[in-house]
Amino acid sequence: MGWRNALIQTLSAIFKNTTPKMKQIPILTFIFLIFLSCNMTNENKKEIIEKAEITKQVIGKKFFDYDAIEHYQTDFDKLKIGELYDNKSKSKIDLLKEGVILGDIPHSISDLAFIKNLEQIGFKKTIVDKSKFKSIEEIFVEKTTLENIATACIYVYRDILIFKKESKVVGIAKICFDCLANQIKGTTANTENFGQDGDYGKLAKILQ
Repeated sequence: MGWRNALIQTLSAIFKNTTPKMKQIPILTFIFLIFLSCNMTNENKKEIIEKAEITKQVIGKKFFDYDAIEHYQTDFDKLKIGELYDNKSKSKIDLLKEGVILGDIPHSISDLAFIKNLEQIGFKKTIVDKSKFKSIEEIFVEKTTLENIATACIYVYRDILIFKKESKVVGIAKICFDCLANQIKGTTANTENFGQDGDYGKLAKILQ
């Protein structure tokens, strides 16, 4: 408001020093500028608030300290969910497949036996290039969020990231990109806002 008062005082001074014939121009200018300033304030208010909110994002603790990442991925078809659930004579491999893709295996960071069987249940393994680590670190970190999005659908975890430090597993992240869901093991950081503000999409592109 201070700049608007200054504008009014300046234009008033100009108005007092003009001749009667010239006063018509300053009056019109005065009215136009005041109207323009009010109009611009209303139009840009939302944008200014949004920009201010963005600057408030807080970056905190990293999820993992690692020197290698293994990426396991499957093309499991959602149409086979019912078939996997309804199979009454499940083998150990079928149970593992259901638990990994649709359930909560692994249950903890010490539950590592499933890893050696991932390829047997349809996952393909690749090693994530270290050139992508910086971008991944910007996602696997505590963050505040501008908008927390949740979806109501059946989670199908087709992507699994195994984080290692000196060949030891230090973190596991199961990702469902379709439903924007995750299961993360091995960190004491707050993972509540993981993937928000477009981070799921960013991670999907990094892993392509």
